[in-house]
Amino acid sequence: MVASGIKKTIMSDLTAGLILDLEFHRQNKWVATICSPRLVDEMIKRFHCIIMNNQNEFNRYYKDVDFLISVEPGWAAPVVDWRRRFLGVPTRRSKLSYILYSDPHLSPWREKYFLHNKIGYILAFYLGPTLRHFGNIPKDLIVHFPWAIPDDFITKHRIMCRGQTSLTLYGAINSKCYDVRNWCRQFDFVDYKHYSGVENKALSNQDFLTWLGEQDAVIAAGSDDPTYRLTMPKYFEIPAIGALLFAQETDDLEALGFRDMVNCVIFNRSNFEAKAKAYLADPESYLSIRENGRELIRARHSLSVRMDMIERHVREHIK
Repeated sequence: MVASGIKKTIMSDLTAGLILDLEFHRQNKWVATICSPRLVDEMIKRFHCIIMNNQNEFNRYYKDVDFLISVEPGWAAPVVDWRRRFLGVPTRRSKLSYILYSDPHLSPWREKYFLHNKIGYILAFYLGPTLRHFGNIPKDLIVHFPWAIPDDFITKHRIMCRGQTSLTLYGAINSKCYDVRNWCRQFDFVDYKHYSGVENKALSNQDFLTWLGEQDAVIAAGSDDPTYRLTMPKYFEIPAIGALLFAQETDDLEALGFRDMVNCVIFNRSNFEAKAKAYLADPESYLSIRENGRELIRARHSLSVRMDMIERHVREHIK
């Protein structure tokens, strides 16, 4: 299936073989329901995409593309045998190839799948954890490809305080991956909402965006266990709408450009309560931090920036 009928001002001349479960995407079964489907949509808009929905389509079309890219295999993409591309004639034996990997701790087979199929690069949503869990893969083959926010989701309104007397917290809670999130819930100045793409899809995407845009300060937290210390989509969603990001410490925060008391508030268990009470005592003084947070997302973590990044990497490495 060749993607067509979607217009974009900037359209690459590159042709991508996008390995994707098309029905999964059409039914929007994604967990990161703002970031993930829009990422796929933007790939289809940016590149001339041939969507490979199964092994037969991979076998048929892989010779016709400039590069190959798969979303999460076994979840949102079929598990295909990539080795077919080394057998085709005519084609480049070094066909440039990428695979997108999210939670690196979930399936050890992912590393074996990458190595067995001789895939070129991992596009890793989480850099530190991926380096930790994929120790048999050379570091230069792991490309940090963080979550990105759709450009039209990043607000432009003047940021102001709404007089809220608590910090907002949302997300799934029924897993050891969320021990810090659950720890935060115990404080009486934390207002928890069970809105989650994983456990409780209580709001539509638009309703969620509307609700999140009404918050002054929001906590992004998961776990402080090194296995699960992930910089999730929440870290990007919250500042994008102009709220103050209370960010639990993670491996990747510095590389992503998050700076304590510059564009967010970074916390751990030992200083969370003090930092929260300092903010609640004088929320007006944090307005510039909120502005800086939104600008960080606009400058470094918008979808257009991320699409430029992958196109630049392809052009630098294609043969």
